[in-house]
Amino acid sequence: MKTSIIILAQHESLFKQCLASIELYTSTPYELIVVNDGNHLEINRWLEINKTVKKVTTTEPVGVAAGYNLGAKRSSGDLLIFIRDHMIVSEHWLVKLTDCLERNSDAAMVGPLSNEVSGVQLLPVPCDNMQQLDKLAAAFVVTKAGRSKKVTRLLSHLLAVSKSHFNNLGGFDERFGMETFEDDDLCYRALQAGYGLYIAQDCFVRYIQPPSLFPGDPKWYSRIMNINREKAREKWGFDLTETLQGWIYKTSVSLCMIVKNEEETLERCLSSISQFVDEIIIVDTGSEDKTKEIARQYTDKIHDFQWVNDFAKARNYAFSLASKDYILWLDADDVVLPEDADKFQMLLSRLAWNTDAVSMNYNLAFDDNGNVVTSLRRNRLVKRENNFQWIGVVHEYLEVYGNIQYADICITHDRKHTNSSRNLHIYENRLASGEMFSPRDLYYYSNELADHKEWHRAIQNYEMFLMNPEGWIEDKINACGRASDCFRELGVISEAKSLVLRSFVYTAPRAEGCCRLGYLHMMEEDYQGAVYWYKMASELLKPSQHGALLQHAAWTWLPHLQLCVCYDRLGQLDLAHFHNERAADYIPNDSKVQANRTYFQNLYIPAK
Repeated sequence: MKTSIIILAQHESLFKQCLASIELYTSTPYELIVVNDGNHLEINRWLEINKTVKKVTTTEPVGVAAGYNLGAKRSSGDLLIFIRDHMIVSEHWLVKLTDCLERNSDAAMVGPLSNEVSGVQLLPVPCDNMQQLDKLAAAFVVTKAGRSKKVTRLLSHLLAVSKSHFNNLGGFDERFGMETFEDDDLCYRALQAGYGLYIAQDCFVRYIQPPSLFPGDPKWYSRIMNINREKAREKWGFDLTETLQGWIYKTSVSLCMIVKNEEETLERCLSSISQFVDEIIIVDTGSEDKTKEIARQYTDKIHDFQWVNDFAKARNYAFSLASKDYILWLDADDVVLPEDADKFQMLLSRLAWNTDAVSMNYNLAFDDNGNVVTSLRRNRLVKRENNFQWIGVVHEYLEVYGNIQYADICITHDRKHTNSSRNLHIYENRLASGEMFSPRDLYYYSNELADHKEWHRAIQNYEMFLMNPEGWIEDKINACGRASDCFRELGVISEAKSLVLRSFVYTAPRAEGCCRLGYLHMMEEDYQGAVYWYKMASELLKPSQHGALLQHAAWTWLPHLQLCVCYDRLGQLDLAHFHNERAADYIPNDSKVQANRTYFQNLYIPAK
């Protein structure tokens, strides 16, 4: 690819610095075109000496759009680099921009990160000299190697553009005069044409605040900004800046899964989501059944991964194989129900370009009538270019950041097919090797012990976790509840109550804890005590924090259904009937609600 570098030279004091950095840090061949905007004497003298440089001189300043267009007309390269003279490039700058353009097949334009610029290309770091520039640029070459970010706006300070795309777009619109909005206008036309705009995150260049082009008119820039904003509005009929910020890219999705011996559940999972994703990547960790055969009905992207007792490594490997804009992850015992698949499709059609992750509900447990009992949230859909990583050998979590959207979409877990024996085996091996568990590991190890009905060992490890000053508060709250359940299974009701009350140390009472206490009082046939706690649960406001592990039933129908039972035992049938109908507001077709209605009708209780 032949490259043409077009410098818009407007400041004699800055031009030579810009040029020197290009000559110093550009290792690949290029042709140089200098647009002497305003016929500056010193710039002309330099041009006369350097005969190999293509030169364009204007008698009066024409500005960014017209100046760049003049340079583009003189160019012979396949790639155009537009650069203003107050930009200082860094080592590998051109290679990084070119790589980004070639790596993203839809890319028409690419820009770097920089200091003291506007918008998403801004990296707010001090960069006042070449030493700082060199250090920053070198750091990004290493830490952000090959990383790019899809955006909707790029600045014209330094812009790499495919010449064919530039010509197709008709170049810069010269109605915008000296500067401002010529780049927004070009970006909008590129987006309309279906092109992608990218920031090369491993390319950092230095911005130097240039002296005013019109020192005798201190307000010229703000005035021309307002004038050009109105010109853009007249051209397009709307605020161009707002439209770019709210632009919706067509979103493509890679489904990434790790599997092993999933023949009972995999087809149900894949059939529920396959038509809504663009590629399916299956990483198999050692299946001995028909898992791969089932997977081949949906994808040819099936990869083997040697199991090393590390779920995060397997998931990160699966993520590394994705090629689409976003990654959706599921387990084989997850399913997307039809109503949620419709919501997912709608989400993709409206997903803002700057969304980094989408959090969805995860319905984990259900009662016999299919009502959701336990639900939490997971970051299910993540932007691939952010390179989010899984952390944790087992009970791994996806570390995300940035703009997270909370969607009303549910992933449903098929609890019947869950097999956590592999998880417990991993924990036991780690302990046997002498590894010291982190608080998070200790919490999840305790959960595995409880799931395997190792009540005494689970209680012991929950206590060790709770005594540790570190650990997430939500895990502390849940550990109290799970330890309480273990004591209940052992018939030690007093200790079970104490553990629930202990959870109130970490936060205000929650419905889950109140329902636990209500049930423990019911076990003792203390129905008046049970009423106290279930009534409290029914009156609490559900917390807004997204990370909380909340049991949906405890915040809706469960306390009312239990109050119905308690009031019936206490002989207060009107209140019992009232709370059964309150439960029916949430689960009208539930068999327990219907049975209670029949019971009350037989007692000739009038409808309320």
